[in-house]
Amino acid sequence: MGCLPLPLFMLLGLGIGYLVDSRAGAVWGGGIGLMIGLVLTALLVRAMRKANR
Repeated sequence: MGCLPLPLFMLLGLGIGYLVDSRAGAVWGGGIGLMIGLVLTALLVRAMRKANR
């Protein structure tokens, strides 16, 4: 479940970007969504390691 935010935010970013600016917006939105997913995954892993101590 740790990597679940990656595809969710990437697809959400693709959809929003496509609605805003067609294909170019979908590329930018997908990239931004992927970065948000990576950050959230890192925060989740960090919180899980902290709780395990």
